[in-house]
Amino acid sequence: MNIPKTSEEFQEEFYKSIDLMDKIGDLRIRQFIQRLNHVPNDIVISGVLGVIGNNQRPLTEYIDQKYAGIILDRYNPKTELDLVTVLKSTLQNWNKGIEEFPFWIRENYGIEMVKSQLVELEKSGLAKIATDKLVTLRWWLRIL
Repeated sequence: MNIPKTSEEFQEEFYKSIDLMDKIGDLRIRQFIQRLNHVPNDIVISGVLGVIGNNQRPLTEYIDQKYAGIILDRYNPKTELDLVTVLKSTLQNWNKGIEEFPFWIRENYGIEMVKSQLVELEKSGLAKIATDKLVTLRWWLRIL
């Protein structure tokens, strides 16, 4: 297993680990997660957001996002990416049961920024599914 140097390598190693779970259990994904302390935050963020936004793996979508959430929870990687951009790239595919994602957003951006950006995002005319997921995101963060 390689330590990822790009977000593409991150996703490649991540998906290999997930795809081997039925053969070797979660050993490889746990090892992968342990090695992420040697990976810059921007690569981790880009990789994790790519996993959450990926709609090409419907059979493993939940487990993919579950482990992406574990990474967010364990490392709490920081980013200065625009919050609206992050939400637009992930919201459509985010599994609402992955609670680590909204908590990471709150931790990284701060609750006031999240509140104001959610209002802006809602004004932009989202698809029904994205609007529904915004309601859930608000619920997880207790923004009523």
